[in-house]
Amino acid sequence: MQNLDLRSVAVCIQALEDAIRYYELLAQSETTDSDDYEECKYMYEVELSRLCELYSAAEQRGEAPTPLKKLLKSG
Repeated sequence: MQNLDLRSVAVCIQALEDAIRYYELLAQSETTDSDDYEECKYMYEVELSRLCELYSAAEQRGEAPTPLKKLLKSG
């Protein structure tokens, strides 16, 4: 397995969470095509899930600098 920069992964997790919230807001606007935003939001959610799995595995090995629960705003 390749070496992960867990601090960068942590930043990406937080950024994806923010992006998902932003796209949820945009999808609710009456002046936009919500399908476009829903598709992007879905792609971000899939990637966020993947990164959380990688980070969680590193956390279980005692390598993560911050608990995943603290990174996730909804967690």
